Amino acid sequence: EFGGQKMELTDDCPSLYERFHFNDVNSCNVMDGHWIFYEHPHYRGRQYLMRPGEYRRFHEWGGVSPRVGSIKRITM
Repeated sequence: EFGGQKMELTDDCPSLYERFHFNDVNSCNVMDGHWIFYEHPHYRGRQYLMRPGEYRRFHEWGGVSPRVGSIKRITM
């Protein structure tokens, strides 16, 4: 619940592990815009739409595990 390592993104990230050396996201605070969390790197696997707000546990965004491989910002 908002503890542990912190990362901040303002642009797309094709591989969380390559950039931050971890890929488990247990909580998230989306401050601006809409994002898609992907289960695997390079925008593959299950997709989770993230709207602005606080997600205290991964199941709050519908995740089956905390594993997030990549993240992409939705631009309109």
